[in-house]
Amino acid sequence: MRHAVLCNLVFVLLSISVSASAQADSIPLSELGDLQLRFTPAQQSDSYAGRPMAALASYRLNEAFSVVAPYRVRQIRYLHAPGAIIARGELIARLSGPEVHHFMTEFEVLAMRLASAQRRFNSNRELYERQAIDEGRWIEISEAYYALQLEYEHMRHFHELLTPSPDKDALWLKSPEAGLLKYEQSRSGLAAGDELAVIIPTDALRLRVAVPLRHKEHIAALSYGDCEVSIATVSGIADDFSVEGWSDPLEGVCRRIPGERLMVTPRYRESGYLVPRTAVMQWQGHSAVLVKRDSKLETVEVSILASAGQNYFVSSHEELANSSLLTSSVSAVQGKLSGLGGE
Repeated sequence: MRHAVLCNLVFVLLSISVSASAQADSIPLSELGDLQLRFTPAQQSDSYAGRPMAALASYRLNEAFSVVAPYRVRQIRYLHAPGAIIARGELIARLSGPEVHHFMTEFEVLAMRLASAQRRFNSNRELYERQAIDEGRWIEISEAYYALQLEYEHMRHFHELLTPSPDKDALWLKSPEAGLLKYEQSRSGLAAGDELAVIIPTDALRLRVAVPLRHKEHIAALSYGDCEVSIATVSGIADDFSVEGWSDPLEGVCRRIPGERLMVTPRYRESGYLVPRTAVMQWQGHSAVLVKRDSKLETVEVSILASAGQNYFVSSHEELANSSLLTSSVSAVQGKLSGLGGE
């Protein structure tokens, strides 16, 4: 019984050894007989096109100009449709209601209060420098002046955007910059602090995409139609399995309107090779190609990164640039390497 077990063990070990030795990693061309052999050079590339992804034409909030109402506006009538391109200083809306008159009066009063506070500040500064008043009094005068100055500047920025209207309780609102006009009005009137409009500079329009985490270090550009735009920034903070990416500004015929969704093809920056699909085979659990070197064919392991028409974009630990890859009778050669004979 023990002798039989030992014989079976020896047989299994010999079978494994024979099987391993039968799968060679190279084969002489002279052993391929009459097989039709065609070769194609591997093309080196520093990028490849990935799977299409969704993109949104949008803008980064810090690159747009927001116009905020410092007082309640009972009625606002816009002069342009959302998305209209407007010039700097162009009239964009008519503001009306009694609060309009109140704001203008309040601004005038504030300007007079600031002028008085400034005169007081200047005269008491001389007294403080001569130590004619104590420090506590000087601090009180200074703080009152700076507080008024801050309030005035806040109101002045909005006041500069207003121009008189023939109507008593109405004013025209001008655009602070050139760009695309955006506004939303879901209810009648606007409260103090609400956004009257957003001006999006035309050179601030970009594409926003969700980049898979595994590609965040390699994404370089987005293409759609005849357009290709480079990636400007990629966030370092993940949202589930992706990070936010922004393109460079959209220009000319490549421009899209804010809110437009489209499919784009990402281009990833990574060194690799374009090889025909027919050249790739499965070998010992991995993808591989057969490379002609001197008078033999050698298997070289590759990793498939993407499909590109009739080619694969692959990476390899071995140098493949301009190497001759077998593209015909690949399965027959694979069979011979495995010790199974030809086709």
